[in-house]
Amino acid sequence: MKKFLLVALLALPALAQSQSLLDRVRQKAKARADQKIDQGIDRALDGAENAAAHEVKKGDAATGDGTPAKPAQPSTDQAAKSPATTFKSYSRYDFVPGEHIVYAEDFAEEVIGEFPVGWCTDNRGETVAIEGFDGRWLRLFKDGRFLSPYVKGLPANFTAEFDLVLHLPPNEMNSNFPLFNLHLLSVAPGDEKGRRYFGTARDASTDVRFAIAPYPDESSRISLFVDGPNNHYFSKEGKELPALGSLVDKRIHIALWVQKERLRLWINGEKIFDMPQALPEAAGFNRIGFSTGDSPYGEEATGYYVSHFRLAEGAPDLRTRLITEGRFSTSGILFDTGSDTIKPESAGVLAGIAQVLRENAAVRVKIVGHTDSDGDDAKNLSLSKARAAAVKAALSTQYGIDAARFETDGKGETQPAAPNTTAEGKAKNRRVEFIKR
Repeated sequence: MKKFLLVALLALPALAQSQSLLDRVRQKAKARADQKIDQGIDRALDGAENAAAHEVKKGDAATGDGTPAKPAQPSTDQAAKSPATTFKSYSRYDFVPGEHIVYAEDFAEEVIGEFPVGWCTDNRGETVAIEGFDGRWLRLFKDGRFLSPYVKGLPANFTAEFDLVLHLPPNEMNSNFPLFNLHLLSVAPGDEKGRRYFGTARDASTDVRFAIAPYPDESSRISLFVDGPNNHYFSKEGKELPALGSLVDKRIHIALWVQKERLRLWINGEKIFDMPQALPEAAGFNRIGFSTGDSPYGEEATGYYVSHFRLAEGAPDLRTRLITEGRFSTSGILFDTGSDTIKPESAGVLAGIAQVLRENAAVRVKIVGHTDSDGDDAKNLSLSKARAAAVKAALSTQYGIDAARFETDGKGETQPAAPNTTAEGKAKNRRVEFIKR
């Protein structure tokens, strides 16, 4: 069974005895930062130091002078092989990510113990590593608001995805456990740094808020509130989330799809909302945000962790690209870090490709894997070939497409689609290409 460090966002339950799980935390640095509301930015400036309930994750230790060490890039052979992914729980998952990535963040370049560059808060947060989970995560503390960097020019149609880990101590529950809110925001013009949003007015042109109240039983609930700059626009309160309680201390994948006024939300493959007229026209969203409620419980007793953000625009036309143009490339098929294990949230893309192939039974396809430039060149080449083979196996065994219709190859990092200098560029380069033969 995986060991879990800390946890991710979402919450309303409360608990007392969390020490047993907190002792497994391998990465925790106490950040003590001055709070400057007018700046809306809380940076953890004190560096990483071991706390009583935490142990340092290997490879993330501080340098000899006590300052936090810059996290190393994970090598492509770092992750252990795990059993082949099955998509049973995602069998009805119809989310397909946008074609062009406009923002991506996995905090890989951030210093452990510090608040990530470009993000804003009126409280405090810190970058951490969680044992048993890929990459770095942003820890959100109670009674705070948190804003992603400003994303200029999101269109009327776009998708947003991220992962969270939710930690609730296993014993006593209480309604005073901090509430967790996910926000889709159109921050007011001229407030790109979020100062007005963090002020007393907490102004935003449009604020779409998903209020999530998780419990470890089947009584978790989610509500949706849509507020314009001068009025309350729409709400749906108290929808049940019976499966959420079973996802404590596990990776939870959240996906949003905005198409003008239409709003859809999935949690771990389950469609929670699909509302054709939930949003104001021309809302002009430009940020993801989070907010957490207050609680009588200590900060170390609860955990909210978020990572692996992807905002993308443009819905891909799989049929036209593959059948008419003869080539389709997607970064929507996701893998565990350094592994050929396909993540289950890739099911929507795989199902779409399988459907096109069923409708065009004579078409044969070459599947080509690509990676970013992190890690060893030779290992990346081998990994890209293994990932192409994994996609072939998934389409054959789980979607019923004849394996004889496929051939596979991998190019490693040799054919980048974008520079490997940013998180967005690396996300674009981790892709799978389908070429009509």
